[in-house]
Amino acid sequence: MVKHFQRRGRKFFGLDKQGWIKGFFGSNAGISIVVLFLICFFLVVEAFRFFPAHHEGLKVYRKSGQEFVGHIMEQVDGYQEFVSFTNQAYFSEYDERFGKERGIKDSWEALLGEIEDGGEDLAEALEDARDEEDEAAIAEAESDYHAFLVDLTSEVEQESIDSFGRLKNQPEVWAALLEAALTYDPVEEEIPAFVAEAVRLQSEGMRSFAQAKDDIASAGTGLKDLRSKLTTITSQIAKDAENEKSNEARKFAILEGAEKLEGKEKEEALAEAQLIIIRDEFPYGERVKPLSDSKENHQEAVKTLREKLTRGIANLPGDLSSAKASELVEEIKKGRDRYLKNLDRSLRQASEWESDERVDFGESIAKFFFGNKWITNSSWTDVYGLLPLLTGSVLISCIALFFAVPISIGAAIYVNRLATQREQTLIKPSIEMIQAIPSIVLGFFGIMILGEHLQQWSQASWVPEFLQIKDRLNAFNAGLLLALMAVPTIFTLCEDALNNVPKSYSEASLALGASKLQTVVRVIVPTAISGILAAVLLGLGRVIGETMVVLLVAGNRISMPDWGTGLGIMVQPTHTMTGIIAQEMPEVGPGTLHYRALFLVGLVLFSISLSINIAAQKIIKRLGHA
Repeated sequence: MVKHFQRRGRKFFGLDKQGWIKGFFGSNAGISIVVLFLICFFLVVEAFRFFPAHHEGLKVYRKSGQEFVGHIMEQVDGYQEFVSFTNQAYFSEYDERFGKERGIKDSWEALLGEIEDGGEDLAEALEDARDEEDEAAIAEAESDYHAFLVDLTSEVEQESIDSFGRLKNQPEVWAALLEAALTYDPVEEEIPAFVAEAVRLQSEGMRSFAQAKDDIASAGTGLKDLRSKLTTITSQIAKDAENEKSNEARKFAILEGAEKLEGKEKEEALAEAQLIIIRDEFPYGERVKPLSDSKENHQEAVKTLREKLTRGIANLPGDLSSAKASELVEEIKKGRDRYLKNLDRSLRQASEWESDERVDFGESIAKFFFGNKWITNSSWTDVYGLLPLLTGSVLISCIALFFAVPISIGAAIYVNRLATQREQTLIKPSIEMIQAIPSIVLGFFGIMILGEHLQQWSQASWVPEFLQIKDRLNAFNAGLLLALMAVPTIFTLCEDALNNVPKSYSEASLALGASKLQTVVRVIVPTAISGILAAVLLGLGRVIGETMVVLLVAGNRISMPDWGTGLGIMVQPTHTMTGIIAQEMPEVGPGTLHYRALFLVGLVLFSISLSINIAAQKIIKRLGHA
């Protein structure tokens, strides 16, 4: 018998059947290891090439003065938010209080435009007739012009004149406008009395708000002009510095080509090469002198901005008729102190800027890992900051696990220990069937159905204001869908962990008088806790590595959450590390800084997943020995 099992049969190339089987599976395992090593090696190499190139870019950014102008841009961008909010609040209040009057004014102006465009020649003929004091000509011109007005008023449509529908429910006003148009004199150009009254009412009623709006709108004029001027200078400096890098190669190519020419063409090529200057270092210090000289102007512009902005915000009316206007004004007043604080910080950094200040290599690393902006394809400069992407991934993962973990563990315990055979055959396949749903289908479901319903339900009166969903694509929507995707994974592994608990444990507990529920809670679950924890960690890996759902549903807004809203950060749009790689990788060229930044994001994601698995193994090993 022993000899029968020791027989190896014929050999082929020195290996018998067992050897070939062993070699086949061993080579497959070896190939897998090699492929995994190559992937990791390529990922690490491409990722770490990012920092030298990024460091060089930061040096140019400082030397060319772009860093200084960047502070001014930041100040202007923050100020523009106040201008935008103020305009929205003003016109919202305007429409609420004087919607009818505004409709009268705007409709008359639109109607007058139609009259002037179509009756220009007739109006000139009437004016000439009156200048000549020819009664017959005047009568004829007035008759022609009146006939034109009759035709125009009979054909004009209210929707085209009152485009915002402010007079939709005011038929008597529309009739008055048409009547006024029939008696309009293009020479005298008198405004109808009721139109003038509407203009007066809205002008007086909105005077204080308009003054505050004008103060805010004009506060940053000087700073915006300075930004425009310095942006042109620094952009040219950066462009010239980049072009000068190729001067040596360009000069060499021209000289090499000149050797093949003769006569006048050769002389022209040599003259062109002579004009190309090759320097050891670009003269940044000389070129950025206008920026250094503008520091005093910058401080004056910021001082003016601060004074007029503060005065304008203080003069904004508090008792408003429009709820939207009240909300916007409140938002403006809340953001004032924060903006002024950031303004002081930015002004201090701008005043301390020096083009020759050294840029440490560690600054490149810090700006990537702790930067709160990710801006690509910018006409000014690209910024690569991981923090908003990492925050978005963590936020969505936490939301997903918050819902998936209790549902999955509860379902696994019920199916494995408490459910009847019929319930098991129904529940278990249904949960595991979720894994068969493609992620693109879930994403489509999140966009078209779940997002719409969540947005509608969040507007209920009992829902706190900070949890009301304004954008149907947000972190909460994505988290719910990822929770659904994680449930089968956690459920299956939890049930396996519960099945691995020796049957004798439950039998002993029941024999001692414990109920079935007590046995589950105090014996079965504590014994299987290591497997349950492993299931949760694998579910986390499933969630944090998901791409398609978050790309479709999370909103793709690259910004830090507004922590001041508390739990309201759950309903804000966000972006993730997986989403940014899938979205931007097809658009970048190999070897570019953007390309390597995405590889670095991938490396961070790989490191997080690897750390989770290592931690899980150690925890499981420790609990296993406990």
